[in-house]
Amino acid sequence: MEYGNLTNPTYSPAAAPQTGPMQVFSSMVHSYLDLVQRNAFPPAFLSKVLRTGDFANIDYKEVLMYEVGYLVALAIGALFIILLTLVGLFFACCRCCGNCGGKMYQKQTKHITCRRRFQYFFLLVITLIILAGDICAFYSNSKITQSVNSSFQSLNDTMNNLKTYINTVPQDVDIIINASHVPIALANSSILAIGPVLGGKIKGSVEVQANKTLDTIQTTVNVLNSTAVSLRAVNTSFNALQTTQDQVVQNLTTIRNQINQTLHSCGSSCTSAVSVSDLTLDANFQSIPDFSSQLSSIDGFLNSGVESNVQKARQTLNDIPQMVNNQTKKSVQDVQDQLANINQKIQEVRSSISIVDQLNTVNSFFDTVSGNATKLQPDVVKYDYYRWIVGICLSCIILLVVVCNLFGLLLGPCGQNSSKDPTERSCSSNSGGDFFIAGAAFSFLFAWLLMLVTAVLFAAGGNVYTSVCKPWSSRQLYQAVDENVNLSKLLGTDLNNRNLTTVYNDCHNDDSLWNTLNLNSMYNLDSYLNISEYTAQVNSILDNTNITIDSITFLSTSQKDKITEVATSGIDNNDFSNFKQQVSKNITKTNLLSFATQLKNLAAANPTYASDLTNEANALQSLQNSIDATLVPQIAKLNTSINNLQASAKLLPTSLNATLKSIADAQTFVDTKVVSVVKNETKDFLNTIIGYFESYITWAKKMLTENLARCGPLANALDSVEVIACQYLVDNLNAFWFSLGWCTIFFIPSIITGVKLAKHYRRMKTSDVYETPDDHMEMRATSQQFLIPRVTAKS
Repeated sequence: MEYGNLTNPTYSPAAAPQTGPMQVFSSMVHSYLDLVQRNAFPPAFLSKVLRTGDFANIDYKEVLMYEVGYLVALAIGALFIILLTLVGLFFACCRCCGNCGGKMYQKQTKHITCRRRFQYFFLLVITLIILAGDICAFYSNSKITQSVNSSFQSLNDTMNNLKTYINTVPQDVDIIINASHVPIALANSSILAIGPVLGGKIKGSVEVQANKTLDTIQTTVNVLNSTAVSLRAVNTSFNALQTTQDQVVQNLTTIRNQINQTLHSCGSSCTSAVSVSDLTLDANFQSIPDFSSQLSSIDGFLNSGVESNVQKARQTLNDIPQMVNNQTKKSVQDVQDQLANINQKIQEVRSSISIVDQLNTVNSFFDTVSGNATKLQPDVVKYDYYRWIVGICLSCIILLVVVCNLFGLLLGPCGQNSSKDPTERSCSSNSGGDFFIAGAAFSFLFAWLLMLVTAVLFAAGGNVYTSVCKPWSSRQLYQAVDENVNLSKLLGTDLNNRNLTTVYNDCHNDDSLWNTLNLNSMYNLDSYLNISEYTAQVNSILDNTNITIDSITFLSTSQKDKITEVATSGIDNNDFSNFKQQVSKNITKTNLLSFATQLKNLAAANPTYASDLTNEANALQSLQNSIDATLVPQIAKLNTSINNLQASAKLLPTSLNATLKSIADAQTFVDTKVVSVVKNETKDFLNTIIGYFESYITWAKKMLTENLARCGPLANALDSVEVIACQYLVDNLNAFWFSLGWCTIFFIPSIITGVKLAKHYRRMKTSDVYETPDDHMEMRATSQQFLIPRVTAKS
């Protein structure tokens, strides 16, 4: 039976996890945060709060111990802000006083070029590292905005998927329950067609034996009809042969007397030449066996109404479906009443499964979430725009430092000439040095702000990742909820001892909601779908229905006696040997044509009697032709009829005895076994009807427990929310502050190296001088300007 298919809803794609470069960068951030927060989840204070629900008596010492990694990191950040700000102030004051590189004088040493090159490449690497971090800051800043914009669509898609899933549950339950109309309709059509169906089966079982016997009787009737026709044909042929033989004898006697008279008139010459003594019949067909009594027995059987009996028996068989229909009218009505009760019982299952109706409450919650998200979207987008502007500004501050360093790195070497005095450096080289100083100044000026933003976002985003996203991704969050929260009490529904982890894992495997929530403990399907009370009533109704089949009489006792009379009449032993013996003889003792030839020869020798002899010869020839044309075919025909009769009559007794045995067996079967046939077929008919419902109940249980509301969409929804919240928002936020912190940390080597490198490119105000007796100018090996004269030997 086809019960129909459950709904196959189409769901929007789930939020896709991040891939590509952002995933690699997020992994770096995760590694850093894992290093910062090394305590196991969940913390003890959180477990206490979850168990008691008391947020007022939190032990903040435990909170601080759990957050010690973040506190250390924040302390380092605060120390960085304070120290770098103080260093910047002191540095600015010192330079204003001509110290800390503020004096426009550079001491020239022989390693100055190597030092400049090392500092140049070191700053270049530091600048590229800061630039890479700034690029990540720009990228993550825009990704946050993209994530915010896409999160609303993803959230709406997720809510719509959940609503679609929830809406399909009642629909599928209705499909399963309404599928009961299929077995009920089949059972109803079967019970309404009980005549053709049950009656047809009873008829089929009875007529297997009955039709075989009726066919045998009909065959026997046909054989006896054929035998009677053969007997009559033999009798008719024999009578015709006797008449023809008598006529031939009479004609031959007349011709013989005429010939004898003519020969005596002719004298001794004629009588001595021809003798008429052989002009007589040699074969004499005087008699055949008397089978009139046998023919009478056959006719007596054939005329006893046997064919009427066969037709009546066949009609009785054909009337069985109608008889069953007539005898089961009340039972059919009673069974239909029980089918209505079964239908009502199954329909009550729908109202018994109350959880289906409770899903409407969940649906309204999803509507509320979607509605609130839609209302908040304009404000969130607006404030995210402001956040994006701030992020761009912060990233541009870093970019400003990078640009200053890059301009310094570009302009400084362009105008650098190592042979020139530091006081004579070009404008390009001097501008490069100024850019280095500007980069250092901007770094001092904005480092505290960048580190402050980094610290705030780090404290917020880092904690969200380590306390929510990380345990959510590793499923530890579900375990913590299971261990510390009574989810059934929180949701206001009984989850039947199922925890969040188990429910999620089952839904992740796309199990049915019935098994996932262990609804067997709430709803006893065997009880709800128990229709045995009604099927037992149907069984009782049909079992107590009295179905009787009219008696079938194949042959009456007198008809069977007549068959026995025919079988014992000796019809198979009729002796036609005398006839066969006569058939083997010639018709006449002498050949009439030869005798006629002798007469014609004798007529030629005796002209006086030639005319008479010739006429008599012609008469013999005419008689011979008559014998050949009439008597001989009649003999052949009679011989053939006798052969056919003997061939059929020889097997007739055996055939008739077999017919009698078949009739006896069939009559015994009809008289003794039809009742059990009716009961067996009724039982099979009943089992077929009950089987419709057993098949449906099995299918319904399987659909409800295994296929109804496969909760894969619920797990996908949770995964989507985790992707939206953690990967789209938190990871991108963490990537942003990590990029800012990355760049800000590298401001320190950038400042130091930039300030040092600026001395190599800025235009100095004074050249090397001897300020004390210990001071002296370190010259290049190739310089000849201040060589001391030395004594040289002449060669």
